[in-house]
Order: sequence, then C-alpha cells, then structure tokens
Amino acid sequence: MSFFCKVQDRNIPLVSVGTSTFIGAGQFGKNARVYRKKFLNNSDAILEILEACYQIGGRGIEVIPAGKISEAIKIFREAHNDFVVTGSTFPGSDPLIDDLVEMNAQIIFVHASVSDQKNERLTRILDEVSSRGVIPGMAVHNPVSTLNYAFENLPEIKTFLIPFNAKGIFMGNQKEVENLVDSHKDCAFMAMKTLGAGKIDPEIAYAYIAKHNIRCATIGMVSIEEVNITTKYALKGLNRGN
Repeated sequence: MSFFCKVQDRNIPLVSVGTSTFIGAGQFGKNARVYRKKFLNNSDAILEILEACYQIGGRGIEVIPAGKISEAIKIFREAHNDFVVTGSTFPGSDPLIDDLVEMNAQIIFVHASVSDQKNERLTRILDEVSSRGVIPGMAVHNPVSTLNYAFENLPEIKTFLIPFNAKGIFMGNQKEVENLVDSHKDCAFMAMKTLGAGKIDPEIAYAYIAKHNIRCATIGMVSIEEVNITTKYALKGLNRGN
C-alpha cells in the first residue's frame, strides 16, 4: 500500500491530518469550541493525533498557521523525516506565507475566502507562493464558480483543495463538482470535508472518493479511535483511486 502520491515533482501524502478541528472551525457547530479548547494551544494533544495517524500511514498535515500547530509540527518532524507539510494561507491581512515556507510546506493553497473572491489579491498571493519555490494551489468553498474561474483564467494553477464527499455537503451542486473534477485529469485535487464534518461513515466516505479523480485528502480528526478507523478507510480508498 502506498502512502504518497505525486503532485508535480513532489511526494504528497495520500492522507494528511487536517487542522480545521484544531482551530475549531465553524462547520463543527457546538463542538467547535470544545475542539479549539482541546487542541489550539496544546501541542501535546496535536502530537497525539499526528503520531496515531502516522502509525497507520498518514504522512502529513494540511495546516493553517495558528496557535501551537507550528510548534507541534516542528517537534514531530524531528522524529519523522518523511512527514510532509502542505498548508493554506491565513485568511487575515497577512497570509503568513513566510511561516508556511519555514515549515517547508510543499504546497501552499490560497485560503478559500480569498480564492472565492476571484480578484487581484488571489493572483498576487499565487505569484508570491510560486516565487518561493512552492507549488501554488487554491482552496475553495464555492467549487463550481471558483474552479470554472481558475480553469479559464489561471490555467497554470493545477492544484486545488476542495470540499468533496458522498452526501454533497459543502459542495453546492454535487454533480457539477464531480464532473469538473473528473474531467480535469491534469489537475491534482486534494479533498477536504470528506466526512461532512462527522456526518458520513468513513467506509462510505472513501468508497465514494475512490470513484473520482481525487488524489489525496486532508481529514480533521479528534480522537485516537477516529484516527484509526478513518485513516484505514481513507488509505484504502485513495490507493484504489490512484
């Protein structure tokens, strides 16, 4: 079983730990505050999840630089030299590209709140990422509109972080997103929200992923049990898909 895929010339993990749970992102509803309190400023709690995922085959993290996440990554990489960082820019006025470059991020996605605006700031950040020798990508929250814009106006961008799951949660028009993804074989799609913020069984989630042109996934997880189950099914589905 493989733990990596190729994106351009880089080895990118099939499964990366997502940091949406660590920062307590809004899609987790009433649990968001609980997750944020448990993880954001607790590097030991983050390290526990990273280690559990690594032991099963998850070799990376998709990070938004915040709290103690960067500190945890630094500690973890000292013991695991094949651990790969990908990242998304910070949504504030400073995208924190320097922080991500310092972590040796192999891909830096422009945050979806910027990508979906489809304006000059998006182009400027993509250019800055590229100038640093990092693969530039776009995270999106409105996949149909933003992917169509990118395909037409930014043909050099071939790497995307998109919501993609069996129930179409957060996807908008699910069939249209599937068609866009499956018809662009030259692009690398990393899936996020694959479990629909905990609403989809992992076995079902990754059997669906395996049917589509998804190269890898980032998964927010909060317990050892969840890591063990989800990472196993994710690797199975993504190996089948790749």
